[in-house]
Amino acid sequence: MIEEPEQPDQQDAPEDEQPPQEEQPQEEQPQEEQAPQEPQIEQPEALEPDTPEEAGEEQQAENAAPVDEAAQEERRPRGKTSERGERKGKTDKAAEVIPGEHLTPDVASGPEGTETDIERLFAEQPAAAVEYAPDEAPDSPPEPAEAQPESVARTPVQLAAEARYSATGKRKTSVARVILRPGKGEYTINGRTLNTYFPRPTLQQTARQPLETAGYQDSMDVVAKIHGGGVSAQADALRHGIARALIEVDPQLRTDLKRRGFLTRDARAKERKKAGLKKARKRPQFSKR
Repeated sequence: MIEEPEQPDQQDAPEDEQPPQEEQPQEEQPQEEQAPQEPQIEQPEALEPDTPEEAGEEQQAENAAPVDEAAQEERRPRGKTSERGERKGKTDKAAEVIPGEHLTPDVASGPEGTETDIERLFAEQPAAAVEYAPDEAPDSPPEPAEAQPESVARTPVQLAAEARYSATGKRKTSVARVILRPGKGEYTINGRTLNTYFPRPTLQQTARQPLETAGYQDSMDVVAKIHGGGVSAQADALRHGIARALIEVDPQLRTDLKRRGFLTRDARAKERKKAGLKKARKRPQFSKR
């Protein structure tokens, strides 16, 4: 028989020298799949002051020193956001800078405090006279067009019984040779009367305008020979010839006749046809193939 050595009692042994108890193996149980938990960041625990005097000094320093929010934000863990940070983000979004806001003029409110009052003050101040060099002077604004004065009533000139006044009028390709003589206001154009030669009332009025302006519509006859052009061009040519002949009768009529355009030769004419075109500017249809 082998004698086993005596083991000291566990109760008598000191606590430090007690042998570790062997852990009994536990039966492995199937564990249910658990969702991965978010890692929790341990917040640093605030250190407690050693003595009440140090605690009082720290409290006085916190009250005296301004709170640095930026430093506190850095100290806080990044995984969690505080309510103050959420409020600050909302205020920053609300206080976004509007583009072009700096371009709006800042109007200093005066004693009355309205823009209209400021504009009125500027308007009441007399404008300073600006002196320009002769070469740099701005163009003067155009003067308003004066209304054309009405024709002055003139006493017709006493014409001799055998007086003849001739002139030539033109318009487009029409040529009118006109002779004025004392009479009763009759028109003879290529051997026909005015109403027969110009059936349109508009053309008749065009031919009568010079004599009615001068006041000789009842005391002078018109004899004319016209060739070329159409009826409208012939009526304008007749008016041009009568106006020129009236200047021979009374040179003072030139101002009234010139103002109304009766003495101006209308140079407008039909544009000539070009080679390769159907008319002056009309082109034949383009064919690609």
